[in-house]
Amino acid sequence: MEIINKTMDRGDLFTDESMPAINRIDDLIRDIYSRGLNITNWYGFMTDDREAESLQGVGIDNRGSDYEPLTGVVDDGRFPWYLYWETCTVLANGPKLKKDHVVLDAGGTSSLFSCYLASRGAEMHSIDFNEEIVANGNKLSQEMGWNMSSYHMDMRTLDFPDEFFNHAYSICVFEHLESRVKQLALEEIARCLKPKGMLSITFDYKNPAPDVYPIGPDTSSENRPSTTEDIGRAFLSTGRFELVGNKEFFDNGKTYLMNPKFGNRPYTFGAIFLQKK
Repeated sequence: MEIINKTMDRGDLFTDESMPAINRIDDLIRDIYSRGLNITNWYGFMTDDREAESLQGVGIDNRGSDYEPLTGVVDDGRFPWYLYWETCTVLANGPKLKKDHVVLDAGGTSSLFSCYLASRGAEMHSIDFNEEIVANGNKLSQEMGWNMSSYHMDMRTLDFPDEFFNHAYSICVFEHLESRVKQLALEEIARCLKPKGMLSITFDYKNPAPDVYPIGPDTSSENRPSTTEDIGRAFLSTGRFELVGNKEFFDNGKTYLMNPKFGNRPYTFGAIFLQKK
């Protein structure tokens, strides 16, 4: 399958490859809930009170006015179809994982994506700066019988050996990193990847002001990619990676999200696939 660096498209979910994955994701959420366990919502928050979370509108504010949920999914309030798209797109276009592969999820501890990869048999190592989320990730791994380890760790200084991982993932994390932090994190991920290892990333695309730590909403062009050139500056400046697939990022013109802090201006998600040089 040809790898495509592109923006989000809801139609991608209705393919012969994506539909079974959606069902498996739903089965996983049901299983986790049935055991009294929890995972982070699409904003990266975790709470034991899902009813209160739903009443507060958590996970709904950034959805576009014409948002249409997937029919029959388990918990659209916490996991809108955007998360299904990210998982399906990354796994369909990214590397084909093998049983002996060791993979990194950079910044996604306790997330639906990280748990889904672990549930499919991958040896997962996930990192996060939130100690509560890290503790929950290790609890999940123990209770679910997964080969997943979670660590309280800074992406700029990864405590892993050189060439430790076959592949790495980062799901909607890099838009929250200041430009210099992005570059340091990419350098560290490259160091820890085996030769030709791939880094699959999803990110906000054309968000007018993503929340960047510790700046807050940031309107500077270096922290809100909106063109192929912006993507190059953000993700290829270290010289450690090259794009796999189309070199001209494909923008289908569809926007599914909005930024309520900036006049409900529309934006979307993108996915890119990088290979260590």
